[in-house]
Amino acid sequence: MIPPPPEACGRPQGPPLRHAPGPAQPSGRPQAPHLRPLRALALALAVSLPSPALADPITFEITESLSADWHWELDDAQLTDPEDREHVVDLRNRLNLRLRTGRFAFGLRLDAAWFPSPPSSQYQSDLRPEELFVTYRDRTWTLTAGDDYLTLGRGLALSLRKFDEVGFTTNLRGAHARMRVDGFELRLGAGFTNVVNVDSVEEKLVPDPNDLVFLARVESDALGPLTLGAHFVDIERRHSDLRLALTDPLFGDGDDDRIQGRRFERTIITGVSAELGLEELDIYSEFGHLDNTTTRQALTGDTPAGEPGLALYLSATATLGRWTTLIEAKHYDNWRVESSLHPDTADEQGITQVFPYVAPPSLERIDQRVLDNTDVSGVHLRIDHALPPSKRGDKHILFLSSAFFVDAPAEDEWTLHAYAGWELTMHTGDRLLLQTGYRREEAPDASAAGITRLGMWHLDLDWFKTLAQGVDLHLHWNHEFRDENIGA
Repeated sequence: MIPPPPEACGRPQGPPLRHAPGPAQPSGRPQAPHLRPLRALALALAVSLPSPALADPITFEITESLSADWHWELDDAQLTDPEDREHVVDLRNRLNLRLRTGRFAFGLRLDAAWFPSPPSSQYQSDLRPEELFVTYRDRTWTLTAGDDYLTLGRGLALSLRKFDEVGFTTNLRGAHARMRVDGFELRLGAGFTNVVNVDSVEEKLVPDPNDLVFLARVESDALGPLTLGAHFVDIERRHSDLRLALTDPLFGDGDDDRIQGRRFERTIITGVSAELGLEELDIYSEFGHLDNTTTRQALTGDTPAGEPGLALYLSATATLGRWTTLIEAKHYDNWRVESSLHPDTADEQGITQVFPYVAPPSLERIDQRVLDNTDVSGVHLRIDHALPPSKRGDKHILFLSSAFFVDAPAEDEWTLHAYAGWELTMHTGDRLLLQTGYRREEAPDASAAGITRLGMWHLDLDWFKTLAQGVDLHLHWNHEFRDENIGA
């Protein structure tokens, strides 16, 4: 059987695939149409819940988070008047409701943003349900109506997921189905892309892309240790005939106006994957093909503007006693899948305009800034050695990691990054991580002698300490010794 990943966002999930917004309103005040899904949820509860005599146990959860910001001086280059940047206040609230009974689960997340004195029209108060779903689950099926997060493969084909509580998140609002029988798994989905409209970093009101997405993924482990999978994703963009036929009655934005003279019509993603899982060795490979259909206005009429894309990812993990070795390789060619531009923000500066729909493996450290993960090739090697645990149960791990990339940070340039470290996990749960390394970015063709874009030594410390029951302290320190544009 294929092991499911952890549950997403606290909602019960059926066995998912291996390896994870109502429309924007012009007014700054909460809009009544955003609350229509609340009535739909109440109706679903009334219809779905059994009679009290036959009712299953009911679990009801409420999670509430409130954050407030006061900016002495708001960092926004679009505000040319210094007085508009001073003393900007905003509040954001997220209310999560979860109800579970028997095979059903219901969920709602209500997001609110309030700006008492917005510094510009890009900052707007807002109130809307950002996550609304009804899920039914049994041994074979998991059916969801509403918002759901999903990842196909290792994120190459589609990655609509929740990053954290403060950043942007993207999900698919529609219908979702998972079926699982012995040795076989099927996932189907259809819906419109939905994003958090006011995040906690940029704080500006961003409209939903509302791209129409159809997806299918099949996976089988009937061959024992070998798991095979295939997927298909169809993204009907803003100017596709199918999407235009649906947007007028749903969103009222079915206008066929071009954006910057370009018409975004369709993106098709196909891919296959294979994984061989043995006792001490795991090998995974995934291949993807991308086909964009776009046109651009020209004097001679519409001309094709879309470019195909290609992606290949390989990884192998071997465990021999206390040694673990990971080898990864990637080759991405024009592997960029983003949301369609929205007419309300396409011509505005200083505001998020597109959202990524894929998250291909980068082979980089999670805290390393990746300038190019769409047209790049690279390899990565990591070796871990676990020392014998102490009598108290403390665990020590030594590790070495090295990665090399071609066409990074830009075309015809290369990057090398190597680092080593020590990780201590104590029997109490406390954790200490120390690491140091060197990164070099070269542009050999920039001049006769070449240019070193970046030479950097870095030192890192990460400490997690339990102070008392329910009280934790997390400290992170990083220092970089940088030499930039050597030879320029």
